[in-house]
Formats: sequence, structure tokens, C-alpha cells
Amino acid sequence: MLITRRDILRAGASVAALAALPRPLLAQLGGAPEPVPAIEDPRLKSLALRALEAARAAGASYADVRLSHTRTRTFSESIAGVHDSESMVVGVRTLVDGYWGFASSPVWSPDELARLGREAVHQAKVNTVGQARSVELAPVPVIADGHWTMPVELDPFEISPFEIVDYLMSLRNFVGRYPGFGVVDNQSHFQVQEKAFASSEGSYCTQRLYRSEGGFSIKLERAGTPKMGGSLDRLTPAGVGWELYKGQPLRDYIVQLMAEIEEDAKLPFKPVEVGRYDTVCDASSVAQLVDRTLGRATELDRARGFEANASGTSYLNDPLAMLDSYEAGAAAITLTAERSQRGGAATTKWDDEGVEPDDLTLVKSGVLRDFQTTREGAGWLGASYAKRGSPVRSHGCAAAPSALEAPLTHTPNLTLTPGGKKLDFDAAIANVGKGIAVRGMGVDMDFQSSSGLATGSVYEVKGGKRVAHLNGAGFLFRSTELWKGLKAVGGAESLRRYGQLASKGEPAQRTYHSVTAPPAVFEQLTLIDVMRKA
Repeated sequence: MLITRRDILRAGASVAALAALPRPLLAQLGGAPEPVPAIEDPRLKSLALRALEAARAAGASYADVRLSHTRTRTFSESIAGVHDSESMVVGVRTLVDGYWGFASSPVWSPDELARLGREAVHQAKVNTVGQARSVELAPVPVIADGHWTMPVELDPFEISPFEIVDYLMSLRNFVGRYPGFGVVDNQSHFQVQEKAFASSEGSYCTQRLYRSEGGFSIKLERAGTPKMGGSLDRLTPAGVGWELYKGQPLRDYIVQLMAEIEEDAKLPFKPVEVGRYDTVCDASSVAQLVDRTLGRATELDRARGFEANASGTSYLNDPLAMLDSYEAGAAAITLTAERSQRGGAATTKWDDEGVEPDDLTLVKSGVLRDFQTTREGAGWLGASYAKRGSPVRSHGCAAAPSALEAPLTHTPNLTLTPGGKKLDFDAAIANVGKGIAVRGMGVDMDFQSSSGLATGSVYEVKGGKRVAHLNGAGFLFRSTELWKGLKAVGGAESLRRYGQLASKGEPAQRTYHSVTAPPAVFEQLTLIDVMRKA
């Protein structure tokens, strides 16, 4: 619902008064309908057990239930106030004779939970008309009434909306002090999601997760100067609270952005000379490349072809044969994954199967070492794990946007290990006599994540300096070759973390994770003119 300043003043100008405004969602936990309780409320465990009992009675060999309560708050200059929304959903998943069933609903009540348990079993039995199959779930320790809250410094839902609005408007006023500069986009989005998980194996846990993000773009319009613009890349999705804004020197970053725009405005524009060039990519560009190539490709369900009718497959299409032998790139590449990094967009205590995620190495010294797995997926790699003497366990990559959707394998937080020498974007350019540099790359991939087209702010480099904009420049590459041409990786001091949005499944599920990367130099990337007509 949309809450305006007038609504708040009518209710009384305080955060307590805002909380007292009508809430549209009610739960029925056995008595009269009531506002959704805190996720730690012990009655929710009893509610979840109703679904598990019904599923077992209907014939499920395994069942789990998830409840999620999500609140979002958005500020945008296009709406005159703060837009609040709330959702309350539950999903039940069952396993019958090797086939999954799933049912979900926006109603929290004992009768509805029991109905969903039976319906999920019915769905699984309908699926058993296919070929006989078996599912072995990797073992997981039982969680006895665990609870976890993501550590944030400033809960955005305990901050007065007045403060949020005033702070964001102060950023616009700050930019207005600089002649010729204006704000194009200024918005913020906050989410808190409370989740409960219960399984027929005896686990029960609850958690409270946060995500904050923002958008801030500016433009330069000045007589005698070409129109230029840019966006602040410090506000990408992260597992933090209001400190995303208040914990950063945003005004310093805005000044830095304006200086970069001023510098860009002095450079001439020239047409693209198609060819192959050594190319320096800033940290955000490298993060995009990591995410769209190695990140997508190492989702095990995608590599096994289970996303073929949805978001695509993977060029790593023979996982058992490729593990520990496939050369994914140069020896300088080591890519790790986890869901424990403070502030990471995919950070959680337990995944959506009640698994505490571990840290894993996907690529080590250029060689493929592992895949992103769930409890079912881990068994698909059992032979390779046994060969190296590793236990079969899920890496905790099961996730879904809410309990309304069944969990899939979703990408955790990724980190490209930096190089040993101090090297940032400008220093890397200085080491290139003649070549290309790119900032803010966007990457489009084909269905197998093997061939890609990248665009961004592209510059010609001569004598170790950016000397011109290349109008309409883009890059063509193949994932199987891109990382093998890595010449240099930036140092630890140049690492930057960026929140990434991923879409998967049918209907599409949208989830978030972080990618941390340094700048990098690639050898002989193919430069094309994307505006050139055939």
C-alpha cells in the first residue's frame, strides 16, 4: 500500500503511529484472525507440523514446509511517498516414489496447512506416471529449534520514513550545488523476510533476512560540453540495512562520479575499429563476466540440463567427467562461493532445505573443482566426491524468492581471488600501451552461457591513457576461451562487491547474490561495432 506524508501526519508523526496503520494480512493460528506474528512465535512450529503430519499420512517418504512473511518498502521520486507492501505465503514439498510434489498458498491456518500437505502428495503421485526413479537426499544435521537474524546495523523498518525521504532528497540538493549537474534517478528499496522451515526429518528453524538497494544516476548538461551521465555503483543489492546509505561516504562517491563524468566529457568520440585488443575491465565488468559465465555455468541443475526449457543450460555439460580435469581458465583464476559473508546478498544461516551452507571452491588455479548443489544434486556428483575422498553433502544452494515457489539451485555469493600484486583499474590501463578499457559492462549470454555480447563505457587506450570514447563498441567472446586469455588480475585493495539479480525456472524465480571481483586485463578480446548495419 502507498503511505504518504499526509497519511502519517493524520495517524500521528511517529514510527509507532506508522506501525499502527492498518495491516492488510492476517493469520489464523487456531483462534481469531490476528496480525502476522513474529517468526519466533512457537505457534508457527505447530502450524508447520500440521502440513508434515498430513503429508506423511498421505504417503510422503519426505516432506518439508516453508513459511515466509515478506515486507518491502520503496521510495522513489516518481511517487509522492513511501510504498509499503507485505506478503504472507506457505509452501509444502513432498517426495513420493522418487517424484516431487509441491503446493503453496497465501493462507496461514491449520486447516490450510493440512490441505497443502495432502495436495503436495497428490501432485507427487500424479508425477509418478513417468519412468521409475529414486532420489537420495544428502544427509544433513537435524536443526532443533534454531533461530538466526541477519546482522545489520540499522534496521530500515525501524527508521522513520521521514529520515529516509529527507536523506535521499539531500543527495539531490547536494548534486544541485555543482553547476550543470542534475539527478536523473533517485530511489531506494528495502526488504525484510522472515522464514520458517520444518522437515519430516525433525528440523525446525527460523530466520530473518534483510536486503537493501538503491539507484542514483546523474547527468551533466552544460553549454559547450557533450551530454554525459553516470550511475553510482555503491548501492547494488546487499544483505545490509539502512547503513547501505548512512554507513558510506556517499557524497564523496558522488563527487568522484562527477569528476569521472567531467573527465569523460573532455574525451572525443571516434568510430570503432573492429579487431582484437588487450582489454582492461573495471571491477564491475569483471563481476558481470564472472556471474554470467562461471557463476551460471556451475549451477549443477543447469549443467545437467534441467533448465533447458527455462533459463538455459551450461557449457559445463558433463559434470562427472569435467570435475578436477576441465580447464576453465588461466592458472590465475580461483573462484570461491559461500553464503556466510557479512553483507552478501545471498547470505543466510540455512538454505531452503535446512542446510547450513559451506564454503566451496568452484574453480582452483583455472581447473573446475565443484558445482553449486542442493541435497538431491549432491548425490549426482557422488562418484567424483568418492574418488577424491570427499563426503557427499549439499553446499546449501537451495533457494527461492519466497515459500510460494519450490526451491531451486541458485547462485551463492561468489569471489574471484585477487592477484598478489597491487593493481587497480588505472594502473592496469597504464600497463597497456595500446588497447581498450571498459567500465560498467553489461553482459548478454546465449542459452548455454557459452557465447556472449558485452557492452559498456568503452575507451581507446594509447600510451597507458584513455584517449577517446568508442561509440557503439561491444565485445564478442566465448566463455570457454575468455578466462584462458586472462593476463592480469587486480590486487586485494581493488576488490569490489556488487549485488546481482538472477532469474531461473518457469515461472521465473528472481533471487539475489553478490559477486566480489577486482579489475582484470584480458588478452585479445574481439571488439565489434554493435551499431554497424549488415
